Amino acid sequence: MSLRVRDVAARLNVSEKTVYKWLRAGLIPARRIGKTWIITEESVQAVLSPKSAQPTGAGAALATTGTATQITAVEQPASVGMYSSEIDALNRFTGILSGAVSHGVHAILGPRGLDPQTSQTVAAALENAQGEVLLQGIGLREFFGDRGHTAILRQMAAEDRSVQVRAILVNPVSDFARARAVAEDGFQFQDEARFKGGPLYNDSWRSLNVIAVMKKEAEERSHFGIDVRFVDHWPSVYLVMTGDSSFVETYHFGKPDDSVDGSSIDGLVPMLQVSSMSSYAQILRKHFDYIWSGTNPHIQTHSLADIAAAMQVSV
Repeated sequence: MSLRVRDVAARLNVSEKTVYKWLRAGLIPARRIGKTWIITEESVQAVLSPKSAQPTGAGAALATTGTATQITAVEQPASVGMYSSEIDALNRFTGILSGAVSHGVHAILGPRGLDPQTSQTVAAALENAQGEVLLQGIGLREFFGDRGHTAILRQMAAEDRSVQVRAILVNPVSDFARARAVAEDGFQFQDEARFKGGPLYNDSWRSLNVIAVMKKEAEERSHFGIDVRFVDHWPSVYLVMTGDSSFVETYHFGKPDDSVDGSSIDGLVPMLQVSSMSSYAQILRKHFDYIWSGTNPHIQTHSLADIAAAMQVSV
């Protein structure tokens, strides 16, 4: 069945005018009968998943043998030269799209600290979650604070949904937490008294109280559950994993040159949304389970009771 130009434009996320340009340049395999272009599903797939054997710089023309349509290199007509920027853009677009799809990428989201749509996308995934939900981060204040996704987790508990939450956080009294305080708020937080009176330590104390309340609520439920472990380890990524989608953000010590003390050193880079069944997500899950297990003698793991006692929080 022949596809319409507007359908092809929608599939490739370009304008109809651009599709006509690519058709005339031979970049989309197609036949022309009069003023009508005959574009097949295979033609679109050839653009979405280009083969390395296809010519990219010298132009292309169609050669049809029997029922098989092939792209063969020919001398590039002068008129095609004016479309070189579009050709380069198409090659980049198809390369990125092909690689992303093959690795299970659903979307590249904006930085969660700057793009409200990112938080909304994560929230939607959480609201639809069933089964296990994995969380990994430094403090996860948006899950165990007074804003962000905390309300969603509390609602899960109230409804006794069939969700088991497991979270890995950085031990808030560890050297790793102190390192973050120094990077984020200044060298004065090397001093233990200032560190414990500082914003990060106090955020951790409030989060710990929220976790303790959730834990008590879960003990009264039949289906909802939550367990949290704290590690002396700097996490490689911020991770939110549900049965369908995983959200991944690399952690870093970088922040913009014009930032002031107190600005976040995370939430500033794009976030990937990938299928939880993808190989990438499965590797991250194995990483999570390995850290959670506490089997590495150099990565100490602490229970909620351990950290609550260290921070004088009742659980």
